[in-house]
Amino acid sequence: MDARILIIFLIAAWVKEGHACRNGWVANEDTCYYFSHGESTWGEASATCLALQSHLAMVTSSEEHTFLINHLKQLNDDHDHTRYWIDGTDLEVENIWRWALTGDKLTYINWADGEPNNAQSGDCMNLYQDGGFKMADDSCEKHLYYICQENAGLVIG
Repeated sequence: MDARILIIFLIAAWVKEGHACRNGWVANEDTCYYFSHGESTWGEASATCLALQSHLAMVTSSEEHTFLINHLKQLNDDHDHTRYWIDGTDLEVENIWRWALTGDKLTYINWADGEPNNAQSGDCMNLYQDGGFKMADDSCEKHLYYICQENAGLVIG
């Protein structure tokens, strides 16, 4: 895992000034998103995003969620059961969902039907394809895809 993070970090270091988002990232207003191609635990995903000088995505509005849903549907039109980690967690206090990066309580939540269900001690939040990419909880140790987020215009290196 350490070698993979180092490689990602080195690639990120080649970013040039003047681009709204780095190559391979997708822009929505003043935010850039990276949709992973591989799966990781929630903790590994968070560490990878940090190595990319970003963080797991924090979905804070219906407009942002709609953008992510539409993009995820394009990426996954021929797949089933795909899930993407985002930054929400209730690890600290059960059923009190917070953004791990800031510790702030979530002010926007759009759960998939039947969620959160605390299945398999679900303490980490993801966007769940079978639920229309609405929010769901899962065990933080599951290996899922993930979404990193950064502010546009961030210059690295």
